[in-house]
Amino acid sequence: MKRLLASMLLMVMVLSLITACGSANKNNSGSEDNNKEAAAGDLREKDLVKLNIVMMSTNKDDKDEVIKAINKITREKLNIEVDITFIAYGNYVQQTTMMLSSGKGVDILPVYMTPLATVANNGQIIPLTKLLDKYGQDLVKAIGPDYLESGRVGDDIYGITTGRDLAKAYGFQMRKDLADKYDIDYANIKTLDQLEEALMTIHKNEPNIIPVVPPNGELVRNWGWDTLGDDMTNLGVLMNFGKELEVVNLYETEFYKDFVTRMNRWYKNGLIMKDAINNTEITGTLLKAGTAFGGFANLKPGFDVQESRNYGLDIVVSEIVPAYSTTSDVQMTTWAISNGSKKPEAAMKVLNLMYTDPEIVNLMIYGIEGKHYVKVGDASNGQAIIDYPEGLDGSNTGYRPNGGWMWPNQTIGHVWNGNPADYWEAQTKFNDTAVRSSAYGFTFDSSTVRNQMTACTNVVAKYHDALMTGMLNPEETLPIFQKELKAAGIDDIIKEKQAQLDKWAASKK
Repeated sequence: MKRLLASMLLMVMVLSLITACGSANKNNSGSEDNNKEAAAGDLREKDLVKLNIVMMSTNKDDKDEVIKAINKITREKLNIEVDITFIAYGNYVQQTTMMLSSGKGVDILPVYMTPLATVANNGQIIPLTKLLDKYGQDLVKAIGPDYLESGRVGDDIYGITTGRDLAKAYGFQMRKDLADKYDIDYANIKTLDQLEEALMTIHKNEPNIIPVVPPNGELVRNWGWDTLGDDMTNLGVLMNFGKELEVVNLYETEFYKDFVTRMNRWYKNGLIMKDAINNTEITGTLLKAGTAFGGFANLKPGFDVQESRNYGLDIVVSEIVPAYSTTSDVQMTTWAISNGSKKPEAAMKVLNLMYTDPEIVNLMIYGIEGKHYVKVGDASNGQAIIDYPEGLDGSNTGYRPNGGWMWPNQTIGHVWNGNPADYWEAQTKFNDTAVRSSAYGFTFDSSTVRNQMTACTNVVAKYHDALMTGMLNPEETLPIFQKELKAAGIDDIIKEKQAQLDKWAASKK
Protein backbone atom coordinates (compact mmCIF):
# COMPACT_ATOMS: atom_id res chain seq x y z
CA MET A 1 0.00 0.00 0.00
CA LYS A 2 2.78 2.34 0.91
CA ARG A 3 4.47 1.59 -2.39
CA LEU A 4 1.22 2.33 -4.26
CA LEU A 5 0.77 5.64 -2.44
CA ALA A 6 4.37 6.55 -3.11
CA SER A 7 3.98 5.73 -6.81
CA MET A 8 0.81 7.82 -7.06
CA LEU A 9 2.47 10.74 -5.25
CA LEU A 10 5.43 10.57 -7.63
CA MET A 11 3.09 10.66 -10.66
CA VAL A 12 1.28 13.73 -9.23
CA MET A 13 4.63 15.49 -8.70
CA VAL A 14 5.75 14.69 -12.26
CA LEU A 15 2.49 15.89 -13.72
CA SER A 16 2.71 19.04 -11.60
CA LEU A 17 6.21 19.69 -12.84
CA ILE A 18 5.15 19.16 -16.46
CA THR A 19 2.21 21.51 -15.98
CA ALA A 20 4.43 24.04 -14.25
CA CYS A 21 6.97 23.86 -17.04
CA GLY A 22 4.22 24.37 -19.59
CA SER A 23 2.92 27.36 -17.67
CA ALA A 24 6.41 28.71 -17.29
CA ASN A 25 7.01 28.47 -21.02
CA LYS A 26 3.77 30.34 -21.67
CA ASN A 27 4.70 33.02 -19.15
CA ASN A 28 8.17 33.39 -20.65
CA SER A 29 6.64 33.73 -24.08
CA GLY A 30 4.33 36.40 -22.76
CA SER A 31 7.26 38.19 -21.12
CA GLU A 32 9.16 38.22 -24.39
CA ASP A 33 6.11 39.67 -26.14
CA ASN A 34 5.75 42.26 -23.41
CA ASN A 35 9.41 43.18 -23.70
CA LYS A 36 9.07 43.61 -27.44
CA GLU A 37 6.00 45.74 -26.90
CA ALA A 38 7.82 47.84 -24.32
CA ALA A 39 10.75 48.35 -26.65
CA ALA A 40 8.43 49.39 -29.47
CA GLY A 41 5.85 51.48 -27.61
CA ASP A 42 6.60 52.23 -23.95
CA LEU A 43 9.13 55.04 -23.95
CA ARG A 44 8.72 55.98 -20.30
CA GLU A 45 11.91 56.26 -18.28
CA LYS A 46 12.11 53.95 -15.27
CA ASP A 47 12.99 56.84 -12.97
CA LEU A 48 12.03 60.48 -13.44
CA VAL A 49 14.58 62.26 -15.67
CA LYS A 50 15.09 66.02 -15.74
CA LEU A 51 16.55 67.69 -18.83
CA ASN A 52 17.63 71.22 -19.72
CA ILE A 53 16.49 72.74 -23.04
CA VAL A 54 18.07 75.96 -24.28
CA MET A 55 16.24 78.17 -26.76
CA MET A 56 16.68 81.62 -28.30
CA SER A 57 13.81 84.00 -27.51
CA THR A 58 12.62 86.99 -25.50
CA ASN A 59 9.42 88.17 -23.81
CA LYS A 60 8.68 84.93 -21.99
CA ASP A 61 7.58 86.22 -18.57
CA ASP A 62 5.03 83.40 -18.25
CA LYS A 63 7.52 80.68 -19.15
CA ASP A 64 7.17 78.84 -15.82
CA GLU A 65 3.44 78.36 -16.37
CA VAL A 66 4.05 77.12 -19.92
CA ILE A 67 6.82 74.74 -18.80
CA LYS A 68 4.48 73.33 -16.15
CA ALA A 69 1.93 72.54 -18.87
CA ILE A 70 4.62 70.96 -21.06
CA ASN A 71 5.86 68.79 -18.21
CA LYS A 72 2.37 67.46 -17.56
CA ILE A 73 2.60 65.88 -21.03
CA THR A 74 6.24 64.78 -20.91
CA ARG A 75 5.81 63.16 -17.49
CA GLU A 76 2.78 61.20 -18.67
CA LYS A 77 4.34 60.03 -21.93
CA LEU A 78 8.03 59.75 -21.03
CA ASN A 79 8.45 60.22 -17.26
CA ILE A 80 10.67 63.19 -18.13
CA GLU A 81 10.56 66.82 -16.99
CA VAL A 82 12.21 69.70 -18.83
CA ASP A 83 13.39 73.15 -17.91
CA ILE A 84 13.75 75.75 -20.67
CA THR A 85 16.33 78.53 -20.63
CA PHE A 86 15.57 81.39 -23.01
CA ILE A 87 18.54 83.42 -24.26
CA ALA A 88 18.23 86.74 -26.11
CA TYR A 89 19.17 86.83 -29.79
CA GLY A 90 22.27 88.97 -29.37
CA ASN A 91 23.75 86.72 -26.69
CA TYR A 92 22.71 83.32 -27.98
CA VAL A 93 25.80 82.24 -29.91
CA GLN A 94 28.21 83.36 -27.20
CA GLN A 95 26.29 81.81 -24.30
CA THR A 96 25.56 78.50 -25.99
CA THR A 97 29.21 78.24 -27.05
CA MET A 98 30.18 78.59 -23.39
CA MET A 99 27.57 76.03 -22.33
CA LEU A 100 28.71 73.49 -24.89
CA SER A 101 32.34 74.04 -23.96
CA SER A 102 31.65 73.47 -20.27
CA GLY A 103 29.15 70.66 -20.87
CA LYS A 104 26.90 72.16 -18.19
CA GLY A 105 23.38 73.56 -18.16
CA VAL A 106 22.20 72.09 -21.45
CA ASP A 107 21.00 68.73 -22.75
CA ILE A 108 19.13 69.80 -25.88
CA LEU A 109 19.52 72.96 -27.96
CA PRO A 110 19.38 74.37 -31.46
CA VAL A 111 22.87 75.00 -32.83
CA TYR A 112 22.44 78.40 -34.47
CA MET A 113 24.83 80.42 -36.63
CA THR A 114 27.78 78.24 -35.67
CA PRO A 115 28.85 75.69 -38.30
CA LEU A 116 27.49 72.29 -37.30
CA ALA A 117 30.75 70.65 -38.34
CA THR A 118 32.64 72.89 -35.92
CA VAL A 119 30.74 71.86 -32.80
CA ALA A 120 30.66 68.24 -33.97
CA ASN A 121 34.41 68.11 -34.62
CA ASN A 122 35.04 69.81 -31.29
CA GLY A 123 33.20 66.98 -29.55
CA GLN A 124 30.63 69.40 -28.07
CA ILE A 125 27.60 67.52 -29.44
CA ILE A 126 27.05 63.81 -29.87
CA PRO A 127 26.31 61.66 -32.96
CA LEU A 128 22.60 60.94 -33.27
CA THR A 129 22.31 58.18 -35.88
CA LYS A 130 21.89 55.25 -33.45
CA LEU A 131 19.59 57.26 -31.18
CA LEU A 132 17.44 58.22 -34.17
CA ASP A 133 17.19 54.58 -35.20
CA LYS A 134 16.04 53.60 -31.73
CA TYR A 135 13.96 56.53 -30.49
CA GLY A 136 13.55 58.99 -33.36
CA GLN A 137 11.86 57.17 -36.22
CA ASP A 138 8.75 59.37 -35.96
CA LEU A 139 11.01 62.41 -36.07
CA VAL A 140 12.70 61.14 -39.25
CA LYS A 141 9.33 60.73 -40.95
CA ALA A 142 8.23 64.19 -39.85
CA ILE A 143 11.28 66.07 -41.08
CA GLY A 144 12.07 63.87 -44.09
CA PRO A 145 15.21 61.77 -44.67
CA ASP A 146 16.44 64.17 -47.39
CA TYR A 147 16.51 67.14 -45.03
CA LEU A 148 17.83 64.95 -42.22
CA GLU A 149 20.93 64.26 -44.33
CA SER A 150 21.87 67.94 -44.15
CA GLY A 151 22.81 67.34 -40.52
CA ARG A 152 25.46 64.79 -41.42
CA VAL A 153 29.08 65.42 -40.48
CA GLY A 154 31.32 62.59 -41.66
CA ASP A 155 29.62 59.27 -41.04
CA ASP A 156 27.01 60.44 -38.54
CA ILE A 157 24.02 62.72 -38.17
CA TYR A 158 24.79 65.39 -35.56
CA GLY A 159 21.99 67.90 -36.00
CA ILE A 160 18.32 67.86 -37.00
CA THR A 161 16.97 70.79 -38.97
CA THR A 162 13.67 72.41 -38.08
CA GLY A 163 10.32 72.42 -39.87
CA ARG A 164 10.50 75.90 -41.36
CA ASP A 165 11.48 77.87 -44.43
CA LEU A 166 14.48 75.87 -45.61
CA ALA A 167 15.19 78.32 -48.40
CA LYS A 168 15.60 82.09 -48.27
CA ALA A 169 14.72 85.16 -50.24
CA TYR A 170 16.19 88.55 -49.42
CA GLY A 171 14.67 91.97 -49.45
CA PHE A 172 13.55 94.91 -47.35
CA GLN A 173 10.91 95.28 -44.66
CA MET A 174 9.30 98.67 -44.06
CA ARG A 175 6.51 100.49 -42.27
CA LYS A 176 3.34 100.40 -44.35
CA ASP A 177 2.05 103.75 -43.05
CA LEU A 178 5.09 105.62 -44.38
CA ALA A 179 5.21 103.63 -47.61
CA ASP A 180 1.55 104.46 -48.28
CA LYS A 181 2.00 108.09 -47.26
CA TYR A 182 4.61 108.63 -49.99
CA ASP A 183 3.12 106.25 -52.60
CA ILE A 184 6.05 103.84 -52.43
CA ASP A 185 5.16 100.87 -54.65
CA TYR A 186 6.85 98.34 -52.34
CA ALA A 187 5.40 95.29 -54.11
CA ASN A 188 7.28 96.21 -57.28
CA ILE A 189 10.65 97.17 -55.82
CA LYS A 190 12.93 94.53 -57.37
CA THR A 191 16.35 96.22 -57.47
CA LEU A 192 18.63 98.13 -55.13
CA ASP A 193 18.32 101.16 -57.42
CA GLN A 194 14.53 101.19 -56.92
CA LEU A 195 14.96 100.71 -53.17
CA GLU A 196 17.45 103.56 -53.02
CA GLU A 197 14.95 105.88 -54.68
CA ALA A 198 12.31 104.97 -52.07
CA LEU A 199 14.76 105.50 -49.22
CA MET A 200 15.73 108.93 -50.55
CA THR A 201 12.04 109.87 -50.54
CA ILE A 202 11.75 108.94 -46.86
CA HIS A 203 14.98 110.75 -45.99
CA LYS A 204 13.88 113.92 -47.75
CA ASN A 205 10.39 114.05 -46.23
CA GLU A 206 10.98 112.48 -42.80
CA PRO A 207 14.29 113.89 -41.52
CA ASN A 208 13.77 112.43 -38.04
CA ILE A 209 13.25 108.90 -39.36
CA ILE A 210 16.21 106.58 -40.03
CA PRO A 211 15.61 105.02 -43.48
CA VAL A 212 17.72 101.87 -42.87
CA VAL A 213 18.60 100.23 -39.56
CA PRO A 214 20.94 97.23 -39.19
CA PRO A 215 19.64 94.66 -36.68
CA ASN A 216 22.30 94.16 -34.03
CA GLY A 217 24.83 96.01 -36.18
CA GLU A 218 24.54 93.64 -39.16
CA LEU A 219 23.07 95.18 -42.32
CA VAL A 220 23.07 92.23 -44.77
CA ARG A 221 24.28 88.69 -44.12
CA ASN A 222 23.95 87.30 -47.62
CA TRP A 223 22.89 88.53 -51.04
CA GLY A 224 22.72 85.50 -53.31
CA TRP A 225 25.87 83.50 -52.61
CA ASP A 226 26.30 80.04 -51.09
CA THR A 227 28.50 80.35 -48.01
CA LEU A 228 29.33 76.62 -47.91
CA GLY A 229 28.84 76.59 -44.16
CA ASP A 230 30.43 79.90 -43.15
CA ASP A 231 27.36 82.11 -42.85
CA MET A 232 29.04 84.64 -40.57
CA THR A 233 32.43 84.83 -42.29
CA ASN A 234 32.00 83.79 -45.96
CA LEU A 235 35.44 82.19 -46.17
CA GLY A 236 35.16 80.76 -49.67
CA VAL A 237 31.76 80.95 -51.38
CA LEU A 238 29.88 80.02 -54.54
CA MET A 239 28.52 83.10 -56.30
CA ASN A 240 25.27 83.44 -58.26
CA PHE A 241 23.12 81.17 -56.05
CA GLY A 242 25.74 78.41 -56.19
CA LYS A 243 25.02 77.60 -59.82
CA GLU A 244 28.69 76.77 -60.46
CA LEU A 245 30.96 74.71 -58.19
CA GLU A 246 33.82 77.22 -58.18
CA VAL A 247 34.87 78.41 -54.73
CA VAL A 248 35.94 82.06 -54.75
CA ASN A 249 37.03 84.75 -52.34
CA LEU A 250 33.87 86.84 -51.87
CA TYR A 251 35.87 89.81 -50.70
CA GLU A 252 37.79 90.00 -53.97
CA THR A 253 34.73 89.90 -56.25
CA GLU A 254 33.38 92.90 -58.14
CA PHE A 255 29.97 92.01 -56.73
CA TYR A 256 31.15 92.62 -53.17
CA LYS A 257 32.99 95.80 -54.09
CA ASP A 258 29.93 97.21 -55.85
CA PHE A 259 27.65 96.33 -52.94
CA VAL A 260 29.76 97.88 -50.18
CA THR A 261 30.45 100.92 -52.37
CA ARG A 262 26.70 101.47 -52.65
CA MET A 263 26.30 101.06 -48.88
CA ASN A 264 29.06 103.60 -48.30
CA ARG A 265 27.19 106.06 -50.52
CA TRP A 266 23.97 105.39 -48.62
CA TYR A 267 25.73 105.96 -45.33
CA LYS A 268 27.21 109.26 -46.48
CA ASN A 269 23.80 110.36 -47.77
CA GLY A 270 22.14 109.67 -44.43
CA LEU A 271 20.18 106.59 -45.45
CA ILE A 272 21.82 104.22 -42.94
CA MET A 273 21.85 104.67 -39.17
CA LYS A 274 24.92 106.49 -37.90
CA ASP A 275 27.41 104.33 -36.02
CA ALA A 276 25.40 101.43 -37.42
CA ILE A 277 27.80 98.68 -36.44
CA ASN A 278 27.25 99.45 -32.75
CA ASN A 279 23.45 99.19 -32.89
CA THR A 280 22.19 96.57 -30.43
CA GLU A 281 18.49 96.73 -31.32
CA ILE A 282 16.58 94.60 -33.79
CA THR A 283 14.78 96.27 -36.68
CA GLY A 284 11.27 95.70 -35.35
CA THR A 285 12.01 97.40 -32.04
CA LEU A 286 13.09 100.61 -33.79
CA LEU A 287 10.14 100.48 -36.20
CA LYS A 288 7.80 100.11 -33.22
CA ALA A 289 9.49 103.05 -31.49
CA GLY A 290 8.79 105.22 -34.55
CA THR A 291 12.43 106.08 -35.15
CA ALA A 292 13.05 103.98 -38.26
CA PHE A 293 11.51 103.18 -41.64
CA GLY A 294 12.88 99.71 -42.35
CA GLY A 295 15.77 97.30 -42.79
CA PHE A 296 17.04 94.40 -44.87
CA ALA A 297 15.52 91.02 -44.03
CA ASN A 298 15.64 87.31 -44.77
CA LEU A 299 12.18 86.75 -46.29
CA LYS A 300 9.79 83.81 -46.39
CA PRO A 301 6.04 83.32 -46.89
CA GLY A 302 4.14 85.32 -44.29
CA PHE A 303 7.15 87.30 -43.08
CA ASP A 304 5.13 90.53 -43.17
CA VAL A 305 2.35 88.94 -41.10
CA GLN A 306 4.90 87.60 -38.61
CA GLU A 307 6.60 90.95 -38.09
CA SER A 308 3.30 92.84 -37.96
CA ARG A 309 2.14 90.44 -35.23
CA ASN A 310 5.37 90.67 -33.27
CA TYR A 311 5.57 94.45 -33.17
CA GLY A 312 1.98 95.62 -33.37
CA LEU A 313 2.23 97.67 -36.58
CA ASP A 314 1.71 97.00 -40.26
CA ILE A 315 4.89 95.79 -41.98
CA VAL A 316 5.24 95.26 -45.75
CA VAL A 317 8.14 93.82 -47.72
CA SER A 318 9.94 94.13 -51.04
CA GLU A 319 11.58 90.96 -52.36
CA ILE A 320 14.79 91.70 -54.28
CA VAL A 321 16.71 88.40 -54.22
CA PRO A 322 14.44 85.44 -55.16
CA ALA A 323 14.26 82.28 -53.08
CA TYR A 324 17.19 79.88 -53.19
CA SER A 325 18.38 77.05 -50.97
CA THR A 326 21.77 75.91 -49.69
CA THR A 327 23.00 73.40 -47.14
CA SER A 328 23.75 76.33 -44.85
CA ASP A 329 20.08 77.30 -44.85
CA VAL A 330 19.06 73.85 -43.66
CA GLN A 331 21.93 73.70 -41.16
CA MET A 332 21.42 77.25 -39.91
CA THR A 333 19.33 75.89 -37.06
CA THR A 334 19.79 72.25 -36.12
CA TRP A 335 18.72 70.65 -32.87
CA ALA A 336 21.44 68.67 -31.16
CA ILE A 337 22.24 66.87 -27.93
CA SER A 338 25.08 68.20 -25.83
CA ASN A 339 28.05 65.99 -25.10
CA GLY A 340 27.50 66.96 -21.48
CA SER A 341 24.06 65.33 -21.36
CA LYS A 342 23.97 62.45 -18.91
CA LYS A 343 20.73 61.10 -20.41
CA PRO A 344 21.10 61.19 -24.22
CA GLU A 345 18.43 58.49 -24.75
CA ALA A 346 15.92 60.53 -22.77
CA ALA A 347 16.97 63.63 -24.70
CA MET A 348 16.22 61.90 -28.01
CA LYS A 349 12.82 60.81 -26.71
CA VAL A 350 12.00 64.44 -25.92
CA LEU A 351 13.26 65.60 -29.30
CA ASN A 352 11.08 63.00 -31.00
CA LEU A 353 8.09 64.40 -29.13
CA MET A 354 9.01 68.00 -29.99
CA TYR A 355 8.97 67.14 -33.70
CA THR A 356 5.77 65.09 -33.73
CA ASP A 357 3.36 66.15 -30.97
CA PRO A 358 1.17 69.18 -31.92
CA GLU A 359 0.18 69.82 -28.30
CA ILE A 360 3.82 70.14 -27.25
CA VAL A 361 4.60 72.26 -30.34
CA ASN A 362 1.75 74.69 -29.66
CA LEU A 363 2.71 75.10 -26.01
CA MET A 364 6.37 75.74 -26.79
CA ILE A 365 5.70 78.26 -29.56
CA TYR A 366 2.42 79.94 -28.61
CA GLY A 367 1.94 79.35 -24.89
CA ILE A 368 -1.37 78.53 -23.22
CA GLU A 369 -4.69 78.68 -25.03
CA GLY A 370 -7.03 81.29 -23.58
CA LYS A 371 -4.21 83.20 -21.91
CA HIS A 372 -1.65 83.74 -24.67
CA TYR A 373 -3.77 82.99 -27.72
CA VAL A 374 -7.32 82.17 -28.78
CA LYS A 375 -8.62 80.09 -31.68
CA VAL A 376 -10.37 82.06 -34.42
CA GLY A 377 -10.64 79.52 -37.24
CA ASP A 378 -9.49 76.24 -38.72
CA ALA A 379 -6.15 75.58 -40.42
CA SER A 380 -5.75 73.03 -43.19
CA ASN A 381 -3.29 70.90 -41.18
CA GLY A 382 -5.93 69.98 -38.60
CA GLN A 383 -4.87 72.68 -36.18
CA ALA A 384 -6.36 76.14 -35.60
CA ILE A 385 -5.93 79.68 -36.84
CA ILE A 386 -5.09 81.68 -33.72
CA ASP A 387 -4.67 85.28 -32.56
CA TYR A 388 -3.96 87.25 -29.41
CA PRO A 389 -6.76 87.41 -26.83
CA GLU A 390 -8.54 90.74 -26.63
CA GLY A 391 -6.33 93.40 -25.08
CA LEU A 392 -3.06 91.61 -25.79
CA ASP A 393 -0.48 92.08 -28.54
CA GLY A 394 3.23 91.44 -29.08
CA SER A 395 4.18 94.21 -26.65
CA ASN A 396 2.25 93.10 -23.57
CA THR A 397 1.77 89.33 -23.79
CA GLY A 398 3.52 87.17 -21.23
CA TYR A 399 4.58 84.68 -23.88
CA ARG A 400 5.26 86.33 -27.23
CA PRO A 401 5.29 83.76 -30.07
CA ASN A 402 8.54 84.82 -31.72
CA GLY A 403 11.11 82.37 -33.02
CA GLY A 404 8.65 79.68 -34.07
CA TRP A 405 10.98 78.81 -36.95
CA MET A 406 13.65 77.84 -34.45
CA TRP A 407 11.50 75.35 -32.56
CA PRO A 408 11.69 71.80 -33.96
CA ASN A 409 8.53 71.60 -36.06
CA GLN A 410 6.13 74.53 -36.21
CA THR A 411 4.45 73.05 -39.31
CA ILE A 412 2.32 70.64 -37.24
CA GLY A 413 1.08 73.46 -35.03
CA HIS A 414 -1.35 76.36 -35.26
CA VAL A 415 -1.37 79.05 -37.96
CA TRP A 416 -1.29 82.69 -36.88
CA ASN A 417 -4.19 84.86 -37.99
CA GLY A 418 -3.46 86.83 -41.16
CA ASN A 419 -1.79 83.88 -42.83
CA PRO A 420 -3.81 81.62 -45.12
CA ALA A 421 -5.27 78.43 -43.67
CA ASP A 422 -2.81 76.44 -45.79
CA TYR A 423 0.16 78.50 -44.66
CA TRP A 424 2.38 75.53 -43.82
CA GLU A 425 1.66 73.96 -47.18
CA ALA A 426 2.65 77.26 -48.83
CA GLN A 427 5.93 77.16 -46.91
CA THR A 428 6.60 73.63 -48.15
CA LYS A 429 6.01 74.86 -51.70
CA PHE A 430 8.43 77.75 -51.05
CA ASN A 431 11.08 75.22 -50.01
CA ASP A 432 10.45 72.89 -52.91
CA THR A 433 10.40 75.54 -55.65
CA ALA A 434 13.44 77.56 -54.53
CA VAL A 435 16.58 77.47 -56.68
CA ARG A 436 18.94 74.92 -55.15
CA SER A 437 22.67 75.48 -54.99
CA SER A 438 24.69 72.93 -56.93
CA ALA A 439 26.45 72.19 -53.63
CA TYR A 440 23.22 71.36 -51.80
CA GLY A 441 24.01 68.57 -49.35
CA PHE A 442 27.73 69.38 -49.07
CA THR A 443 29.19 69.99 -45.60
CA PHE A 444 32.67 71.47 -45.27
CA ASP A 445 35.04 69.92 -42.71
CA SER A 446 37.28 72.77 -41.57
CA SER A 447 39.44 70.70 -39.21
CA THR A 448 42.43 70.65 -41.57
CA VAL A 449 42.49 74.47 -41.81
CA ARG A 450 41.38 75.28 -38.29
CA ASN A 451 44.14 77.82 -37.63
CA GLN A 452 43.48 79.62 -40.91
CA MET A 453 39.76 79.69 -40.15
CA THR A 454 40.39 81.31 -36.78
CA ALA A 455 42.81 83.87 -38.20
CA CYS A 456 40.54 84.78 -41.12
CA THR A 457 37.49 85.00 -38.87
CA ASN A 458 39.31 87.63 -36.80
CA VAL A 459 40.12 89.61 -39.94
CA VAL A 460 36.54 89.47 -41.19
CA ALA A 461 35.34 90.71 -37.80
CA LYS A 462 37.53 93.82 -38.21
CA TYR A 463 36.18 94.92 -41.58
CA HIS A 464 33.18 93.08 -43.04
CA ASP A 465 30.24 94.44 -41.01
CA ALA A 466 31.72 97.94 -41.03
CA LEU A 467 31.97 97.77 -44.83
CA MET A 468 28.48 96.34 -45.23
CA THR A 469 26.95 99.07 -43.06
CA GLY A 470 28.72 101.69 -45.16
CA MET A 471 30.89 103.06 -42.36
CA LEU A 472 34.20 102.40 -44.13
CA ASN A 473 35.37 103.67 -47.51
CA PRO A 474 35.88 100.61 -49.75
CA GLU A 475 38.51 102.34 -51.88
CA GLU A 476 40.72 102.70 -48.83
CA THR A 477 39.68 99.67 -46.76
CA LEU A 478 39.15 96.82 -49.24
CA PRO A 479 42.83 96.50 -50.28
CA ILE A 480 43.86 96.32 -46.61
CA PHE A 481 41.11 93.82 -45.85
CA GLN A 482 42.10 91.61 -48.77
CA LYS A 483 45.79 91.75 -47.89
CA GLU A 484 45.18 90.73 -44.27
CA LEU A 485 42.93 87.85 -45.38
CA LYS A 486 45.70 86.58 -47.66
CA ALA A 487 48.16 86.71 -44.78
CA ALA A 488 45.71 84.90 -42.52
CA GLY A 489 45.41 81.99 -44.98
CA ILE A 490 42.15 82.43 -46.87
CA ASP A 491 43.69 80.86 -49.98
CA ASP A 492 44.37 77.67 -47.99
CA ILE A 493 40.71 77.58 -46.90
CA ILE A 494 39.44 78.10 -50.44
CA LYS A 495 41.77 75.42 -51.78
CA GLU A 496 40.62 72.93 -49.15
CA LYS A 497 36.96 73.77 -49.71
CA GLN A 498 37.35 73.30 -53.43
CA ALA A 499 39.09 69.94 -52.98
CA GLN A 500 36.38 68.65 -50.63
CA LEU A 501 33.64 70.00 -52.87
CA ASP A 502 35.13 68.37 -55.97
CA LYS A 503 35.38 65.04 -54.14
CA TRP A 504 31.79 65.35 -52.95
CA ALA A 505 30.56 66.22 -56.45
CA ALA A 506 32.43 63.27 -57.94
CA SER A 507 30.80 60.92 -55.44
CA LYS A 508 27.37 62.19 -56.44
CA LYS A 509 27.99 61.40 -60.10
